Amino acid sequence: MKNLLVLFFIFVSTINISIGAKEVKITVTPSDAKIFIDGNYVADGVTTATIRKKEGFIVVKFVKEGYVTLETKVFYTDNRSAVSFTLRRDAFQDISVASGLVNKYFTVKVDPALYKMENGKRNSEMAWKMIHQIILNYFDEIQTTDMASGFIQTPWMYKSFPDAERQVRTRVSVKESNLGGDLTFQIKVSSEVAPIFAAQKDESFQEINRILKELEPLISEFQARLGKM
Repeated sequence: MKNLLVLFFIFVSTINISIGAKEVKITVTPSDAKIFIDGNYVADGVTTATIRKKEGFIVVKFVKEGYVTLETKVFYTDNRSAVSFTLRRDAFQDISVASGLVNKYFTVKVDPALYKMENGKRNSEMAWKMIHQIILNYFDEIQTTDMASGFIQTPWMYKSFPDAERQVRTRVSVKESNLGGDLTFQIKVSSEVAPIFAAQKDESFQEINRILKELEPLISEFQARLGKM
């Protein structure tokens, strides 16, 4: 008898939960955006979710590459039986391109026409002038230039994307080196992103494998104008 009573109360509780539950149809544009509910992937574009408690809610997140991720809550107390959302294009994705050469040093062997030997020493002044010309085609200034130590670096160049709520910064670092006796330069184009509200803190920035389209020719220009053909 005791076991029967327990089963009865479980059955009644289940009925009450089912009666009190609320179903909400959720739709997102673009239709292939992924929908996550309470951290779990459920569908692309459209789904139906259940909110089981009158004082409860579900956390819904929409994700699609090239669009700003949207996360929101849908409450039981919302009288609507269907809700729809539209994702905003990510402006940074539209004006940037993926690159396997950002945030790492790549090597350019300098054309011998850009340096010469004088009294047993190499004079690389022409190569250095070329590097400065290339950089100043894209940056307003050069922060550090030390020919004696073989190092050049630009300041960070910042660009904000308010719609995407983030800020991107880019800079160039160049190190002179010698490989097999040839004049070479190790060049690094750094590209980092941070939430716009925390963009004043260096620790908020993280490397990203994308570069602004306006800066993309910088890498190939280093290779073409400095490199040995």
